[in-house]
Amino acid sequence: MKRLEIKETNNTPNVLFDTEKNIFVIDGKSFPEDSKEFYRPIIEYFESLKGERLNEVILSINLFYLSSSSIISVKQMLIKLSELVENGVKVKIIWSHDDDDDDIKKTGEDYQKITNLPFEFKVN
Repeated sequence: MKRLEIKETNNTPNVLFDTEKNIFVIDGKSFPEDSKEFYRPIIEYFESLKGERLNEVILSINLFYLSSSSIISVKQMLIKLSELVENGVKVKIIWSHDDDDDDIKKTGEDYQKITNLPFEFKVN
C-alpha cells in the first residue's frame, strides 16, 4: 500500500499518510514559499488512492497557521478526498483548532460547506 511522509519545516506542516496503518495526518503551520508545489504530491497521493481498495480515510488536520495560498491548496486536496467518496470510500475530517482561533475554525467550516465532507471539530 501507499505511504507519503513529508517532514515539517519552519514553513510547512508534517504530513504522514499511510494506508497500511490507516494514518492520515497534517500537523503544523502552512506557509510554504510555493503552496502549489508543496501540496502537489499530497493532491497526487489522494488522486492515486482512487484505484486502491480502501474502506475509510480519517484525515486529522491540525494547522495553526494557513497562508492564503495554502488555503487554496488545502481546498484542492479536500476536493480530491471528496472524489474518493464518489468511489465508495468513507471519508472523515478531524479539524483541530485552538479554542481562541476563530479564523482556523471558520476556515474548516468553510471547507466543510464547499466539500460536503463530514467534519469533526476538535479543540486543542
